[in-house]
Amino acid sequence: MLNRQLKWIVIIVAIGLTASIVSYVFELSNVCTVRQLNLVGDIAQYDKTKDPLLCDTLNSKISQFNDECKSNIEELDCG
Repeated sequence: MLNRQLKWIVIIVAIGLTASIVSYVFELSNVCTVRQLNLVGDIAQYDKTKDPLLCDTLNSKISQFNDECKSNIEELDCG
């Protein structure tokens, strides 16, 4: 009896974890606040390295973010 209950508990937990991971991957990764936090982290990385290629990439990401999320984050000066 205990083995059967344990088996069902493991199955339910596995289904719950799978549903959580799928939900996170498909929904939360596109939420504007999460994307903005990623941009802030990338901008901090650029401030450390001053890599011109990273700057161009970030400006593209910022432009796309501003268009899709109705934001007005200022693009970086790559000069």
